[in-house]
Amino acid sequence: MKKIFLTLMAMVLMAGVAVANDNIVDIPLNKVPDLGLRMVKSYFPTNKVVKAVKNNSKDMKNRTCVMLDNDATIDFDKDGNWMIVDCRKDGVPMRMVPGKIQMYLSKSNPGADVVYMGREIKNGDITIILDDGTELHFTNEHTIIK
Repeated sequence: MKKIFLTLMAMVLMAGVAVANDNIVDIPLNKVPDLGLRMVKSYFPTNKVVKAVKNNSKDMKNRTCVMLDNDATIDFDKDGNWMIVDCRKDGVPMRMVPGKIQMYLSKSNPGADVVYMGREIKNGDITIILDDGTELHFTNEHTIIK
C-alpha cells in the first residue's frame, strides 16, 4: 500500500512540474525587452546570454528571464525592469545595487557580496541575500526593514 501511495505521489508531482513548464518558453534575444538587454550589457559586459525564456503563467505576468554563461539569471518584468538578479557564483555587480542599500551594506556588512536581489511586484520592496546567507529586506525607498 505504501509503495502504491508513493508512486501516486510521484506521478502527481511530475504532472505538476509538466504543467508548470508549459508556461515557460524559449525566446530569441530580440524578444527580450530592450531595457533588460541594455542592463545586461551594462552590468555584465564580459558575459554572454546563453538562453532567454518567457514565463506566461498568470501570476508571473509575462516575465522574461535571461541566463548568462556565469550561471547568473536575471528576471525582468514586461518593460525590462529587473525583478530578480541571482548571481550566486560571482555575486551581483555592486554598482547594480541601489545606492542607499550599498551605503547600508558598506557599514553593516563590509566586504560581503550580494548574491541575490529580488524586488516585490506589489510594493517594490527589495530582498537582498549576502554570500554568508544573511537576508535583508529594504523598502522601495531603500531603507532597511527591521
